[in-house]
Parts: sequence; C-alpha cells; structure tokens
Amino acid sequence: MAGVFLLVLAALIPAPRFAKAADVDTEQLVHIARNRRLSEAPYWRTLLHCPQNIRPYQSYIDDPAFFLAETGQTDADAELTALIRTFWGATPSERPICRFIARYTWVYEQLADVIDTPPLVCEEAERLEPSSASLVFPTYHLNNPASMFGHTFLTIESDYQTPVLADAINYAAMPDSHNPISYMFKGIAGSFKGYYSILPYYKKIQEYGDMAQRDIWEYPLTLTPEETRRMVLHILELKESYSYYYFFDKNCSYMLQFLLETARPGLSLTHEKGLTVIPIDTIKAMQKAGLITEARYRPSIGSRIQAGIGRLSHTEIGLAQDLSDGTLDPKAFLAMDLPEKTKRITLDLVSDVARYRRAKGKLSQAAFRPLFLGTLKARKNLGKGTPDEKAVEAPPEPTTGHDAARISATIGTRDGDSFEEFAITPAFTNLLNTDYTKREGIQIEFLHARARFDNDKGDLNLQAFTLLDILSLSPRNAFIRPLSWTFHAGYEKRMTATGALKGAYSLSAATGMAWNLSDESLFFFLPEAELLASDGLDKGAALGAGLYSGVLLSPTDRWRMLLSGHLARRLPDDTTESRLAFENNLTLNRNNRIGLSLSRTDVDSHHAWETALSWHHYF
Repeated sequence: MAGVFLLVLAALIPAPRFAKAADVDTEQLVHIARNRRLSEAPYWRTLLHCPQNIRPYQSYIDDPAFFLAETGQTDADAELTALIRTFWGATPSERPICRFIARYTWVYEQLADVIDTPPLVCEEAERLEPSSASLVFPTYHLNNPASMFGHTFLTIESDYQTPVLADAINYAAMPDSHNPISYMFKGIAGSFKGYYSILPYYKKIQEYGDMAQRDIWEYPLTLTPEETRRMVLHILELKESYSYYYFFDKNCSYMLQFLLETARPGLSLTHEKGLTVIPIDTIKAMQKAGLITEARYRPSIGSRIQAGIGRLSHTEIGLAQDLSDGTLDPKAFLAMDLPEKTKRITLDLVSDVARYRRAKGKLSQAAFRPLFLGTLKARKNLGKGTPDEKAVEAPPEPTTGHDAARISATIGTRDGDSFEEFAITPAFTNLLNTDYTKREGIQIEFLHARARFDNDKGDLNLQAFTLLDILSLSPRNAFIRPLSWTFHAGYEKRMTATGALKGAYSLSAATGMAWNLSDESLFFFLPEAELLASDGLDKGAALGAGLYSGVLLSPTDRWRMLLSGHLARRLPDDTTESRLAFENNLTLNRNNRIGLSLSRTDVDSHHAWETALSWHHYF
C-alpha cells in the first residue's frame, strides 16, 4: 500500500508489550554496562546526536523529551543508566518503547549475553519494511534564504512502492517570521527550532520541482535493508524532538548525517564539520564514504518548460501561448497544418505551463481542470512520440563542481601603482563560475575577506569584508517571468569625490529582470538602492539610487566573461559614481581558476583604472 511508512509514523503510538523482567538484576546490568564502557561507545554518542570529536559530551538535541535522564543532554552515562533502569526495572515502565527503540535495541544487543528476557516490541517498527534509501538534493533557490545553498533530505523506499510514493525524511527550521532578512539573521543566531518531519516524497516534488522550479538530484544510497531499518528505528525516536537550527552549520544537511551514522556503525561524517556545512559538502562527504555511487536527475517544471520553448519557433511559441491562455481551442490546433512532432511538443509544453500556473496559484482549479484535461485529450490523439521530444539536458552534476571554500591571490595595478591581494571566502560560488549552471547567474559569497598590499605606499589594508553577497539572475521567458535580484552587506574601500580611497560600510539591494540572449549568454537590468556610511562622505552617510546592468557570456564550458556597469547618484553629498568592468574566469581544473579583470571607476571628475590577474583555489 502506497505511503504505508508515512501512515505508520503518523499513527498514534500503540500500547507496547512489555516482557517480564522479574529475574533481571537491573543494577547489575548498570554495573556491567559501565564495566563495558557502553556510554563511551561511538555508536551510543551517535544515537544521542553528539559528534565523536566533541569533548566533553553534549548532545545536539535540545528537546528534554528526547532524554530519559534529566542530565541526558550532557551526561551520556546518566542517559544509558536511565534507559536500563526504565526498561529492565522490576516495575514495567510507562514510557513508550517506540520513543526509545533504537537506543533500547542497541543496548539490548550489547547486553544480550546477560539478559534472560526477550526484547520489548515496538509495534510500529514491526510493521515497517524499508528496503532502501536515497539522498535527495533540490538545487539552489536564491529567492528563499533558507535554501540558497540548496537543501537535502532522505527518502525511505519499500520494494512494493514506486520511488515517488516513498516517504521523505526532512530536517528543517520552524520559522516564526517570513521576512527574508529577519529569517537570515535569526537562522544564523540559532533562534529557530529545527524538527525532523516525514512527508510523502511526491509532495516534496510538488513543493520543489513545481512550485519553486528547483531541479532535483537523487542519490541512491548503498545502505543494505538492515542498515536502512536501523536508521528507520532512530527516525521513530526523533519524532517531535527539536534541536536549535543554525543556518551555516547545524542545518538540514548536517543533522541528516546523524541518521546515516546510525544506519552504518563506524561511519564518521558529523565529526568533520568545519565553519560552514552546506548541502554540496555533505553530498561529497557521503560520496567519499562510499554511500553514493550514482546520481539521477529530475528536472523541475521550469526546466521542462524551458526545454520545450527551445524546440519551437517564435510562431509556434505564440500558438502555445494562445493554447495556454484559452484563446485557441486544442481541436482547432490539431487541425492546423503542422508536423505531428511539433504538435506533440507544443501540447506537452502547454500541459507543463498549466501545471506550473496552478502550482503558483496563478490559475484557479476551476480554470485549470478544463484546460489541462482538454490539452491531454488532444495530446492523446498524437501518439507517444520519441524520447528526444521530452528530453531535458541535465546541468552539471553538483558533485563535479568546485569545493565550497576559496582562497585567491592577485597581482594588479591601480593607476600605475602595483599591488598584491589575498582573499578568502568560506562559501560558496561567484557569478563567473559555470560549475552549477550556464543558463542562469548565481552568486553567493559569505564572510568574504580581501586584504591588499600597496607597493607604492608599502602598507597592508583590509580592502573589503563582505558579510553576505547574493546575486540571482533568473532568465524570463514567454511563460515564466521571475524577478532577478541582488543583496549585499559589507565593507569596502571606495573612491570619494576627492579621488581618495576611504573605507565604507554599505547595504545595497536591487531587483529587475534578466533574459537569455542565447544558451550561452544572459542580459540583466537591475535598478539598485544603496545605503553608504563613510568618513569620506560630506555628511558621513549617503543614500544612492542607480542601475546595475551587464551581459554574462559563456563562450565555452571552461570560460565565462562578464561585461557590467554600475551607475549611482548619491545624496546628500550630490556625487555620481560609475564603474565599468570586464571580467574573465578560466577553469583550469575542478578547484583551480584564473581570473583577469579590467575596470574603470569614476566619481565626479576623478577616475581610476585597475587591472588584476588572479588565481583562485577552492578547497
């Protein structure tokens, strides 16, 4: 039966069957467990969600209900002792065994040689028949701060279910704010509680692939049925338990690693956490650990629409628009003198557009039903067609891209004076990389720091520190018209009206539009606003309005160019700043790039030319 696992987990916990333990000396079991140092075992720490390299012990689960001992979050031995006394005591426990089934099962296995009674039974666990699991990666969604690095969750499959009917195991924050800026800073500070939840996978496909237009990568895991079942037992324990969610480390990607460690004892994933943990890091770590050997691409509805548009002429796209708007009847379209292949592609495109508009709330159910069914009926008359009519070219598989952190070394000149620079960025990618997409523009840089040594003056200064820089260039087409946008917060040396360089704190945002000029080029146009604070300004602060525009080109898979321009008018100091830049990025191999840039900055009557040659290494 489809969704059995979901229904079982959502059901009320039945009354457990308890074995009689009158002949078991509970305190002797506690003594044996301590002699065997079970509370120090790596797997016990994993079950309690404490990385093996953390000393002293402290669980990452913050919900007191997850523990049997009052000090269980900070005392692994107290938690083990409480479990033994609870479930092997002379008086049957009122605690539901299913709430602690993974921990109970492991302790029973470790003490089986000295326990006379059979194990307690969790009816929920007995009814489960998991056979395999997969890691799922919905790709980057810059319009949602919670998912700008992508997202990861697990699916649990059974032999009698199709993959889309599997159950999805998700860890995510439960926010109390929908404001993106508030969400970001609360997530960084750990102000949200994160919960494990279970939903049907097909609903997650609708959420990510249809509504959010995010491509999905599926990675079947090499877990055996027994390992998968061991992980499922632990998932039963985690229902309704929370831990505080931290955007950059204790996030969806990191917290899922504990589940995998419970599946395969001896696996070490969580102890390798650095300053940041993003989904692509986790996927690569799992690949390195032998948990992943293949990848499957599931295109979003947006990617399918874009592929359909690419197969039609301008006139044929117009017919698809008329069909989608209801101004052209499908029967009349079938009667047109067009190749059947074109008709199939057009009607498939219209079906996808109708689904997309319904998912986005742009089409009511009353309007969607006759449009969608009428399109399907017309399409049925044209036969199956060939696979290439629906094929969607997959973007680069995420694990083939560069690593998340970057260091850069630069030599350059500014108006004839030479300089050297060193920069470091913990995460993630910039606009000039083609590792993850060619058709769109993605930039996410977090805690980027850049220091410059001026050879003429002989001094070293902080040139820039970026708290966060996001740029999302989403191309528009005949059916999908997203807004592109950028957000920047940080510090940078900026030219003043006197021509001098002064430190300035800036907060800027822009929103506008982008279009693909071809499969390898993207034009964008973003009206921008900026708040600037600097002692180089007449009033110490200024508000600017302007424009950021450019063309992003990808002549080859290894070479990307950006020709861009900034223009801003600042008040109350009444100055105009403009910047023209031509930037290149050449990929040498997976983690090494060479960059070459030429730029000119003007502030009123002063200007400066700058050239730079950079080497970028990702790690």
